[in-house]
Amino acid sequence: MPARCLPQPLADRNAEFIRQFTAKQREADERIAKQPKALTADQRAALRKQLEAIQFLQPDYADATKINIAGLLRKWKSYNLQPPNTLGKDVANADTLLVLLTFNIRYDTGIFPWERHRVQLPGCYLGLAFTGARPAEFVDREKRSDDDECLAELFSYAAIRSTSSDEDKAPDEHSRVLEEMISQEYEGRGRPKALCYEDIQLMVVRHPETGEDVLAMSIRLAHHKGVDNKPKPTIFFFTPTRRLIFCFITIIVSLAVHDRAFAAPKFASVRGVFEARNKGLVKCIPLRWKEEWLKRPVFRQYDESIAEEEPDERKYQPLPYRKLHYDMERHRVGNASDAVRDQMMRHDPKWATFNSAYLNEKVGFHLQNAFLDEPTEDSLLTMLSHIGLMRDPRACKDMVPDEVWEMMPPDSEITALVAERAQLKGGQYRIKGTESEDRIRELTRLIAAKEAKRKKAIRQAYREDYFHNRPTWDIEADAAELMVVLCGTRETVKRNRIRRRAQADVTVKEESPGPDPFPLLMDRKQCPRCIGDETLSLEERTFKYCRPAVMYDHVDKKHAEQLGGVKQMLCNHPKCRGEALDFKHLNHFKNHVERVHGVRLRA
Repeated sequence: MPARCLPQPLADRNAEFIRQFTAKQREADERIAKQPKALTADQRAALRKQLEAIQFLQPDYADATKINIAGLLRKWKSYNLQPPNTLGKDVANADTLLVLLTFNIRYDTGIFPWERHRVQLPGCYLGLAFTGARPAEFVDREKRSDDDECLAELFSYAAIRSTSSDEDKAPDEHSRVLEEMISQEYEGRGRPKALCYEDIQLMVVRHPETGEDVLAMSIRLAHHKGVDNKPKPTIFFFTPTRRLIFCFITIIVSLAVHDRAFAAPKFASVRGVFEARNKGLVKCIPLRWKEEWLKRPVFRQYDESIAEEEPDERKYQPLPYRKLHYDMERHRVGNASDAVRDQMMRHDPKWATFNSAYLNEKVGFHLQNAFLDEPTEDSLLTMLSHIGLMRDPRACKDMVPDEVWEMMPPDSEITALVAERAQLKGGQYRIKGTESEDRIRELTRLIAAKEAKRKKAIRQAYREDYFHNRPTWDIEADAAELMVVLCGTRETVKRNRIRRRAQADVTVKEESPGPDPFPLLMDRKQCPRCIGDETLSLEERTFKYCRPAVMYDHVDKKHAEQLGGVKQMLCNHPKCRGEALDFKHLNHFKNHVERVHGVRLRA
């Protein structure tokens, strides 16, 4: 088990893992208990007998199908029963996208109720351009049936829920189960049909060619057309772009920092996210999200009735498609056709590959840079799609510590089986020839199988917990180490003058090595005590005052009292520190500073 250098105690992490593991086991048992029991042979025969008297079953469309048919009728009515324009549309390129993004940031005079939407809009544009996906994969396009005249015209009052003639009759058990199964997709999903944080994976990877740590991102799109019948999730990869306005990663990071969605407290700013680096032999560090943010959408709508600080789940409603469609119409932007998407994916349009089977859900082409006409990062894309990307050399096969095994509560089912076996044994060791021999041996095999299954589940759960939390632990450990280093340093008022002077200086690149920052012969305007103080920064140690008189005032104010109360006086200059120099009094020290270092102090 590798050692963990973490801010929180190891026992607390083990207790948290045990709590999560037992909670998941309890939820699984409750879910199994709630599952309906299979019908018996007699019940199936009774159902077949009921169906014998039925000659015809009235077909009933699903709710979404009814709304779609009503939408077609509304569209035909709006065009006066004439087909809409079927002419081709121009496809936007990188230059057109640059114009759209620049207009949105600089020249758009539209007023948004929430300025976050001004950041979300270019994020949607970049995602649609780089993936060729439909808008419904990024925002919510769940159709609503509120006050739809066309729906009522087609399906009368039974548009959404069929109204029985006998309203007082309670539904039987089979009807109730069928209704629960139909509504399970909408109510039991637990997340909207839009891009959520759990679909996005931000990671810091080590570039295979340059060796530098860069921020990369993968997005899993699964809510395509026909996903309910044949799900085909596709994973797209994104890397930093040469022009900041095209960087999709920057927009996602900005929205996540605004939401405080990162699990690591260090990532409270965008600068902290982009400054994250890999440590040791690890080539990839995934940046994890908080548990409560996994199923919340990235692009959201604004509700004026809810305060920003109010803990209400209505604040996390996904951005509706009608709002995105309205902004796209203002900017004269439309959806790409299937042929355009197939062309972008380097497929033959006549085969409609985009809507057919995928051999690999990970897209192996650098679509982002291909769209922007930038050099593709083929080696980086190959690394991102490799199975060993998240490999951690510190992990091992059996990594559950002994403390977890000792603290793990016993399984109730195994405990009951052990108690039953002990009761049948009656305190005897030999069971051969007894009446309960077969049952005891069956219980022994059953107990061994359940114990092995439980141990395997604990090892697998601990391994998943390790790989999920280890990046956050490493980031927190790095932050703690920086705090320790910060505790050993100090700052003086000279930092303000150093900053103003640094802004006025012009940096000149020199190929030859720079001069020694701590020469033995100092400038007469430098402090001989500050130059040897290692708690100060390099700029403060080598700081030069405007004239010697100001330096004299600094020495009298900051160091005179300290020098007067020291019995054994030493010179802390880096060049004199290794020599055995002992000064008997203050004048002896001032004589050494003037003679050796060229700095004269007040008498």
